[in-house]
Amino acid sequence: MEETGLRSAIPMEQLTDSQRKAVFHVDGPLLVLAGPGSGKTRVITTRIAALINSGIRPHNICAITFTNKAAEEMRERVAAFGAAGGVHISTFHSLCVRILRRYADGAGVKPNFSIYDEREQLGCMKEAIKACQIDTTNFAPARMLAGVSSLKNDLETPESVAEYADDYFTKNLARIYASYQKILENNNALDFDDLLVRTAFLLRDRPEIRIELSNRFRYLLVDEYQDTNHAQYQIAKGLALEHGNICATGDPDQSIYGWRGADIGNILAFENDWPNALVVRLQENFRSTPNILELADILISINMKRKQKALIPTRERGADVVIASYSDEKAEAEAIAGQVSRFAEQGGNLNEIAVFYRVNSMSRVIEEAFVQRQIPYQIVRGLEFYSRKEIRDMLGYLKLAVNPADDVAFMRAVNTHPRGIGKTTLDRVGVYASGKGVSLCEAAGQAGGIDSVGKGAQAKLIGFADMIEGFRKDVNGPVAPLMERIFTESGLVAHLESTGEKGDTAIENIGELINAATFYDENAESPSLLDYLQMVSLYSDTDAYDSEAPKVSLMTLHAAKGLEFENVFIVGLEDGLLPHERSRDSEDELEEERRLFFVGITRAKDNLHISYARERIFRGQYLRTVPSEFLYEVGYSPYAAEDDLEDDEFDESFSQVDTESELGGRKFRIGELVGHPKFGIGRVVEFHNMGASSIVVVRFNSGKTKTLMVRYARLSRIGAE
Repeated sequence: MEETGLRSAIPMEQLTDSQRKAVFHVDGPLLVLAGPGSGKTRVITTRIAALINSGIRPHNICAITFTNKAAEEMRERVAAFGAAGGVHISTFHSLCVRILRRYADGAGVKPNFSIYDEREQLGCMKEAIKACQIDTTNFAPARMLAGVSSLKNDLETPESVAEYADDYFTKNLARIYASYQKILENNNALDFDDLLVRTAFLLRDRPEIRIELSNRFRYLLVDEYQDTNHAQYQIAKGLALEHGNICATGDPDQSIYGWRGADIGNILAFENDWPNALVVRLQENFRSTPNILELADILISINMKRKQKALIPTRERGADVVIASYSDEKAEAEAIAGQVSRFAEQGGNLNEIAVFYRVNSMSRVIEEAFVQRQIPYQIVRGLEFYSRKEIRDMLGYLKLAVNPADDVAFMRAVNTHPRGIGKTTLDRVGVYASGKGVSLCEAAGQAGGIDSVGKGAQAKLIGFADMIEGFRKDVNGPVAPLMERIFTESGLVAHLESTGEKGDTAIENIGELINAATFYDENAESPSLLDYLQMVSLYSDTDAYDSEAPKVSLMTLHAAKGLEFENVFIVGLEDGLLPHERSRDSEDELEEERRLFFVGITRAKDNLHISYARERIFRGQYLRTVPSEFLYEVGYSPYAAEDDLEDDEFDESFSQVDTESELGGRKFRIGELVGHPKFGIGRVVEFHNMGASSIVVVRFNSGKTKTLMVRYARLSRIGAE
């Protein structure tokens, strides 16, 4: 391929040999195995520019990623090459919304469908269980919602589940699933999983549509391929089936979403799906110091489900990784707060510091320590703003204006504040709507024919329906003016003004929502309420992260994916927390926990501090913890460190792993009986002879399986050898 034209804007000198190989591959399948900090986004965006430069039309290129933030960053980088116009760059869900609205008839939906968030889904699930007359004691709504989501990710329908259901639980789950889907259908609504499922079925069942889309998107790029679930896998495969021009980018070592349906097997089997695929490994790491990468490499090499690759450092050696133990979680939090304070006093930027933990509840004690020292911080959870009552109230009006069949939105909007329409009246409207087969909003407009409703309430219902119909006339235009109109004409602003200081705060929040809508109007090619609501509905946790705010970032290890910081603290390296207790009985889940720790480690650029508490409070009482087996795996001996402690309030720090050590020469046989001072008696199930880094896997009589570094494990043989 000639290197002319647009490629002059491509920074050839900034690309490594492996990056060039990926960037300038044009036709045929391509698998890019991209380690952390290896320039993956640069490769994807530069590849898009290179494809255009080779003569491929921009609108024939489709790049799919997992978060709005990642998609936006990709658009900005492609635009820098002067190549953004016409290229489709979006999340999986956004692409599916676009396809479903375009081919609504083929997909069996109406183009103005609502997208239900988790809270709305949960409301529908409660209604579905009630309709099935099933006790929620053993069929809790949240659990059923998770079960249905899992089934959808596997492309199972209510009918297919009912066919194979042979036990009480599965039979009832199939009934609940069917009832839940019927409620969504009646509301002209889809949940997040439906967006994927409907698209996958559309591509499967309507080959003419699949071929049309495949011809449109002749070059497909899928980022974070290791995070795809079965539905997403089928969508990507379907879109590329006609031409085979699929570029999958990802890293099996960073597959951490198995709990929500992601299948690491998709990326591991890519070469089986596409036998002539070119495989490129991006192994040079431009982010972290060698000290950090050595630790990460030792850890992840223990996993079996992976593609072999190394992390090759490009930076000079830096500060040693520190592993510390503290008396309890309070001491752990206070020590971290103290280090952060000293860093700030020395002129350090707080936005270059992050604290990672396994579960959200662990942030509380850290927050308390930060508040005490007046350290600014942000919790990267993301959706709090859109969860506020006044914001959900406004969105209820907006959703109803777009989709009058949305009964959930109707109930939200009609109940935002007192308007003389009570529960009894609404129940009677519901009975009428059910009998006539119409939506609640339509029934409200026909309230004059509902004899069980008084004349005054009839007038108010008709007035409400007329108001919504008036809003509907402006849904195909700028959103902010319509939002301001709804805020005033609905009576919501007057109600909030009458509620004092609390109302003032709510008004300010709605003002911020209108500001966001104004920004949307200014940047959208053709703004519409339907498009805006789609954007809000697909908003995710990491989209809320503000990298410029002068604050320390607190987040779960899952939320840390894709981010980087100069200084990283990972807390709670304890058995039951990391690895999580749910992974105890599954090697696959344990490997995912190890990948999660790997992701946390590789977010750090310069300094990495890992810690655990020797005691932690559980259900109101302090309990002795067991240090994480991952600490053994990276060469740290928790019990040896604790034995050296003279004062329980001081921490014991561990400097960089000595990978050149000649210790640990002992060998173990499979089936050999061994004892451990903490874990008790067990049998060796695996032994990996790696010299100084030899690993032994022991299944203890307690039922736990532990992976231990031989040189630190303090194992003793039991009985004759």
